[in-house]
Amino acid sequence: MFPQLTLIFLFSLVVIHPLHVSAKTWCVANTSAAPTQLQANIDYACSEGKVDCAKINPGGVCFDPDTVLSHASFVMNDFYQNHGSTEEACNFSGTGQVVTVDPSYGSCVYT
Repeated sequence: MFPQLTLIFLFSLVVIHPLHVSAKTWCVANTSAAPTQLQANIDYACSEGKVDCAKINPGGVCFDPDTVLSHASFVMNDFYQNHGSTEEACNFSGTGQVVTVDPSYGSCVYT
């Protein structure tokens, strides 16, 4: 009996596993968020030490466009990815939103 159950279990892993698709997600700033709150998000995420904020500094690959919305989106996503990609890690007091479309542009690649 047990060998048959083991065989069925292994078969189910082979058949079902390839059908499981986990969608990649990113965290971006909500376009209706106040610039002051977005700047606070940047300051918080950059102070954590797990976010690569050099990329949004002058000369960085994500500096342009030089807007708080763009910079916040990059930093918030980096924070989100480094903190388990959970909805909580993208909340930022309600100013973040999880998206399924890659926000990367040009040389600025969102992880």
